Amino acid sequence: MLRILHAGMRRLGLDSPAQQWLRSAKVPLDAKRQLVGMVMVQRGAPALLQLGQGVHDVVDGSLLSLLVHPGQPLRALQTWLRLERFVHSRHRLQQTLVNAYTVDHHHVSLLAGTQPTAAEDLVVIGVLMALLERAGCGSIAAQLANGVEVWPHAQPAELMAAYQCAATSRWRLSWAIPAPSAAAASSVHRQGQVQDVASLTAHALSWLQSQGAETVSVHQLAQHCYLSVRTLQRQLALEGVRFVDLLAKARTERAAQLLSKTSTSLAEIGFASGYTDQAHFSRDFKRHIGLSPQQFRQQNYFATSAPRSFEPGFTV
Repeated sequence: MLRILHAGMRRLGLDSPAQQWLRSAKVPLDAKRQLVGMVMVQRGAPALLQLGQGVHDVVDGSLLSLLVHPGQPLRALQTWLRLERFVHSRHRLQQTLVNAYTVDHHHVSLLAGTQPTAAEDLVVIGVLMALLERAGCGSIAAQLANGVEVWPHAQPAELMAAYQCAATSRWRLSWAIPAPSAAAASSVHRQGQVQDVASLTAHALSWLQSQGAETVSVHQLAQHCYLSVRTLQRQLALEGVRFVDLLAKARTERAAQLLSKTSTSLAEIGFASGYTDQAHFSRDFKRHIGLSPQQFRQQNYFATSAPRSFEPGFTV
């Protein structure tokens, strides 16, 4: 989030003190609030929404690449929720699906007696709208629960009134669904086709690896393969493979590649590999590899004069 705020402030032509925290392992919540407060004082509530546009400047080559899902807006929103859980954010979004192109949100705090500030609400709305833009969506609209339109035709006076009375924690996002990719549609197996088990196993593993940061279910894999869950499980069982085994293999191999060939932090690698949090990453990786992520990196990292940075979409 700090990178987004920093990039968003630069887009607005504002000086940002965020540079001092960008390389910190953990950024204090007060630091983020300081940046948001500066924007509010200098440009007002509408500018808080514009901070989210920083997503367009920091996505490539960073952890945020994993939040971008062209043609899949719901997946982008769900990945944001997983990122909140992974970093143990004290502020979380609760999402309610209205239909395939409309989602209601409630921004809450996990700490009793506290809640996100109105400024933080507006910044998160702006970030989510930018992610929808990155997904290729059009006609994006945001409206607060009290009926105040936030985007695209916000009235500054109404927005400021909502800000002052903290009526910003609930909102609805809607968009036009992007057209599905013909290439993606043609690349999957057709339902009813009989496939040999070896190719199905290899295809399933390859697809799981390509999902990277996603939390993938057996139902999603079956849907991707155009098979029923029962048929998928039966064919995998004939090869002596279970879905959970394939998922664990995809995650650990992806993590091992990133640990040995990039200088990316362990936290980012854990998220990029689909684990729920860093503790889960360390525990699961050691169970399957026999070494902790840090030990594996120490033994396998390919030291060079210019280590490669995190490569979004990298698969093994």
